[in-house]
Amino acid sequence: MTASHEATAPPPGDTPALARLREAVGWKGPERVDVVERRHLADYRRTLGLEPEGEEVPLAICACFLSEPPPMPAAEGYGLGWINGGDRFEYVGPRLTLGDELRSQVTFIGVSEKQGRSGSLAVLTFETVFVRPDGTPAVRHIGTRIRR
Repeated sequence: MTASHEATAPPPGDTPALARLREAVGWKGPERVDVVERRHLADYRRTLGLEPEGEEVPLAICACFLSEPPPMPAAEGYGLGWINGGDRFEYVGPRLTLGDELRSQVTFIGVSEKQGRSGSLAVLTFETVFVRPDGTPAVRHIGTRIRR
């Protein structure tokens, strides 16, 4: 075997579906544009037990701007459905304010396989960076989604 062939060979035990997921790392979903609107902000603040009329924008409002589940074709070949494995949001720029327009695009950044009680699970990691119109990053999201 050549060194280049060894680098691209799938790990031992990879199923074809898991190999397709590994090959899909780097996949990007469609770009979307969302606006922090007063109506949505009031609803979101209310669900968090905050005063609906408040102006402070909770960081996790970006969860409303995610395409769920991510529309990644390679994932459909593994398992029967999606489970949310967790989300992490962090500010990477100035805090969000009412009226902010945010552009985002989900990127598939990694996959691992675990064994659960019901069999094999693919643990997929996605990153979404929410960017203002001037290109300034605002929020970074790391999401874990599980296929079983």
